[in-house]
Amino acid sequence: MASLLRALLGAAAVALLAIADPRAAADGWRAAFLLLSAPPIGAVALLLIARVVGADWDAALVPMLPAMPWLGLLAVPVVIGQALFHHPEGHLQLWLSPIAFAVRSALALLVWSWIGRALRRGTLTQAGPLLLLHGLIVSVMAYDWLLGVAPAQPESVAPMVLAVMQIGGSAALACAAGLGTVSQRRDLAYLLVACALGLSYFLYIDFVIVWFGNLPAHVGWYVDRRTLPAALLPGLALVFGLIAPILLIGLSRSDGARGWAGRAALLALGLIGVWIVAGPGGRIGLAMGLAATLAVGGLAREAWA
Repeated sequence: MASLLRALLGAAAVALLAIADPRAAADGWRAAFLLLSAPPIGAVALLLIARVVGADWDAALVPMLPAMPWLGLLAVPVVIGQALFHHPEGHLQLWLSPIAFAVRSALALLVWSWIGRALRRGTLTQAGPLLLLHGLIVSVMAYDWLLGVAPAQPESVAPMVLAVMQIGGSAALACAAGLGTVSQRRDLAYLLVACALGLSYFLYIDFVIVWFGNLPAHVGWYVDRRTLPAALLPGLALVFGLIAPILLIGLSRSDGARGWAGRAALLALGLIGVWIVAGPGGRIGLAMGLAATLAVGGLAREAWA
């Protein structure tokens, strides 16, 4: 009942925020979509990796796969928001046209859902080629889902950022929800720290390149995110997503510490998603990301229970 109540409150907030500022609300929903889609898509990637290297993480990751088909519904507002507020002119006009954006998103989610279904049924035999296909899809969708709000932004690390967010999200959820065995959660906790280090590096090094190289044409991204609360989000994400997991997992080897590390990392993923795609939306973007996550997360937990 508590989960359902949170879902209803979140849904009411989503409706109010959409009326108050449709563009900022659409970007906030996109941030929530990135957070909510990260664990199941990351689980697909990690299970493919496990098949290739001979690891066994099924008990910790397979429970996330039933969510895959539902991501298509969550992507609908993302597609609508892209069409209404981020349809560019010039050389990207056709690539980011509403139809092209929707088709790419649908195909990506369909492929991931198909792979997830095969993984759940144990019928997948060719993990290597499918892992390569996953990498290709992530490389394309990163520019749509992450940089679609800032067309023509020169950001070469976007595919790695999305891939690490997804893998780290699945590892974090497994630790936070206590999925799988203790041994599996221990492995995934270490992988979570590696993902946190990688994501911190990718985001920091881009800023350093722009600053050190004195590239004024590229500073617009940071200028748009200089006001509160967006300016605080990278620092908060660093505390919750990198420092907290390292301290919790490094100083305490208990399963409880791994659970708190996973929760902190999921919070950080949400914050960094808001900063990337909804930073210019200010408080509305941040509030929408929180409200949408509460609404969808509450419904998912109620259904899971």
